[in-house]
Amino acid sequence: MAELPTYPLARDPEHPLDPPPEYRELRASASLTRVRAWDGSTPWLITRYEDARRALTDRRLTMDVTSPGFPHTSPSSRLRGQGAVFFPSRPEERYAAGRTMMIREFTPLRMAELRPFVQRVADGEIDAMLAGPRPADLVEAFALPLAIKVICEFLGVPVADRGRLHELSRVLGSRTAPAERVTSALSEMDAYFRALVADPGDGLMGRIVRAYVETGELSEADAAADFQGLFFTGHGPTAYMIATGVVALLRHPDQIDVLTGTDDETVHATALQELLRYVTVSHNARQRAATDDIEIGETLIRRGEGVLIQIDSANRDETVFLEPDRLDLRRTPSRRHVALGLGVHHCTGHALADIELDVAYTTLFRRLPDLRLAVDFAKVPFKFDENLLGVHALPVTWGSGAKHRV
Repeated sequence: MAELPTYPLARDPEHPLDPPPEYRELRASASLTRVRAWDGSTPWLITRYEDARRALTDRRLTMDVTSPGFPHTSPSSRLRGQGAVFFPSRPEERYAAGRTMMIREFTPLRMAELRPFVQRVADGEIDAMLAGPRPADLVEAFALPLAIKVICEFLGVPVADRGRLHELSRVLGSRTAPAERVTSALSEMDAYFRALVADPGDGLMGRIVRAYVETGELSEADAAADFQGLFFTGHGPTAYMIATGVVALLRHPDQIDVLTGTDDETVHATALQELLRYVTVSHNARQRAATDDIEIGETLIRRGEGVLIQIDSANRDETVFLEPDRLDLRRTPSRRHVALGLGVHHCTGHALADIELDVAYTTLFRRLPDLRLAVDFAKVPFKFDENLLGVHALPVTWGSGAKHRV
């Protein structure tokens, strides 16, 4: 019997923006395959696009972390599932209630009202970067503060605490952090957000506490877990996507004008969806457990078995996307990717993420039209040990063409 691939599969450091090359081989040779996780379990791995779509929308594959066979991809994943969890990871009836609650908060209209604030933050961070030394680290100078300030504003989290909260989030999203560090981070995060539930302010947290916690519809523990989850998912993926998206655009300079050359919202929307497909920063599989027997791609998945849906592989499926390893911001149809999930588990905050990414890329490249890497691409320090693909730092520089605000 052949030895099972070890999950997670390794990316090629020479091609860090591409998924592990083995996924291409798996898509060609097998619809689903068993992999061996860190704890010795052997969940099914889905790498093909059509299989991924089927799995993401089949309600017999649950995100409930208490379901038998739920596949944990790291010690951190298992530890995070032992206490109060973010609403998508709760049992079905409690998940549905949480999603309904959040959908009311993340409406496209409410998110559109935040665009002027996002624009002010983006301009302010660029102003500060232009006033500082060159080269600059785009992660610390722009991507991270933009993402954190926006989600903190929306949630009502004190911005002064952002640095510590981000570091704790990195521990919780690590594939390699030791159990004691994860346990400590979980404890600190839980205590922090429980304190905010007790004194939530006027942002989203205040609205939810008054409407759901004080009426008894939502426990304080679940509310704290939800706010922690919103902070975690609301800043990390966005910040990492801004930075890696900039890398992708600098590697494909002919594509930048697609974003900066027009204010056409349709063109921008198409471009952003292609960047999400091409980069797919969430390179940890979507984790599911089968609550009933289900057949996907001629493979029978038994009740109680774990399933890993590899969305970055699905987004590079050559049977669906022409030349999938090429970035084409005019690619249509652009919304076929699964970077943000699908169906009832489609990212609740996608409208806010779209605004942040659109503002970030267009503002950055319009104001710094000659933005460029300050080091060779091979020396950009990518991070592969987290659930998100990112860079430890992104040294950039620019010339005299930078546009200062008047």
